Amino acid sequence: MFNLMPRRRERKTEGALARREYTPFDLLRHEFASLFDRAFPAWPFEAMGEWEPPGLAVEERDEEVVIRAEVPGFEPNELEVAVRGNELTLRAEHREPPEEKAVERRHARLERTLTLPAGIDPDKIEARYRNGVLEVHVPRVPGAQPRRIEVKT
Repeated sequence: MFNLMPRRRERKTEGALARREYTPFDLLRHEFASLFDRAFPAWPFEAMGEWEPPGLAVEERDEEVVIRAEVPGFEPNELEVAVRGNELTLRAEHREPPEEKAVERRHARLERTLTLPAGIDPDKIEARYRNGVLEVHVPRVPGAQPRRIEVKT
């Protein structure tokens, strides 16, 4: 089977990196890959399992749910954590004050909405911002915490 595969020879010159010659099929594959990336910029099914956006981690513990979001460059007063029903929304927005001679102003906005599991206590949610990481602790109500059931034989 291996003898059916074409063999590519790469030119090696001293002092220079080896250059790769592209075939028309390589160029076609590259064009289709970029077309696919433009059509589906955040394809969530690349890896098997649950997909999470970069910079966001959700950890479920017995007594609470901990959400860590990377939001570097924001000040604590630019962050907003809101809960409505079973949805938690994290917002961060940075605007530079308008200056008369400024040609360009920096504006950054980030918003994520997560669905929280059942059995949480929304009145006791705490949020901490430290070193560019927003950490939100969502405690569970005591009756909603899992309990261990003994298996009998």
